[in-house]
Amino acid sequence: MESNLLIILVTVLIIFIMVLIGLLAYFGHRFLKVKELEAAKNISAYKSMATQKDSNVQQIEKRKINPELMSALRAKKEEVEQSLYCVDHPDEFAKGKCAISLEPYCEHCLTKQGDVKISRKYLDLYLDNDWVEVLMVPNDAHNSDVKERILKMKKSMWDSQSLPLIIQEHYKINVQDDEIEEYTVILSRVDDEKYVKKELSHIKE
Repeated sequence: MESNLLIILVTVLIIFIMVLIGLLAYFGHRFLKVKELEAAKNISAYKSMATQKDSNVQQIEKRKINPELMSALRAKKEEVEQSLYCVDHPDEFAKGKCAISLEPYCEHCLTKQGDVKISRKYLDLYLDNDWVEVLMVPNDAHNSDVKERILKMKKSMWDSQSLPLIIQEHYKINVQDDEIEEYTVILSRVDDEKYVKKELSHIKE
């Protein structure tokens, strides 16, 4: 009797173990399948991201700025940064530009004569000469680029010949049309008048 009971218990135990092994194998297989699917999704997502990244890189490369334009932009940035500080005192913020040299100067270096700002080191040059108007150009759409050309010529004359010009903004009230007209006026020393007028002769008044 005890022997039969023992056999039954052993048999039940063996069946239980086999069922348990089967369950473990089943769930283990399901677990591996789930992991494989997740891995496949991750790989697919990674490939998609890599493809998108390559596409973005290609688009960026297509939109790359011309090297000459980039160089010009950097030069402009440096010019703007330099204009923030006094040329003679790099630690001092500029308060304005000299009408003679167009260089930026701090409040200690810059003085004002009437409505003209002059660096103190060029003050004698300004005061020791008589100045005459050589050209007046209206600031309208027709002459939108004239002022820029005048500034370039002024800088060129000063840098290459030390020939000073003064550029000012003038305003006139047009009573008939009830509006204020803006003009760019160029002044030169009396002794330079003929030469400057000849150099500016291509600019229409």
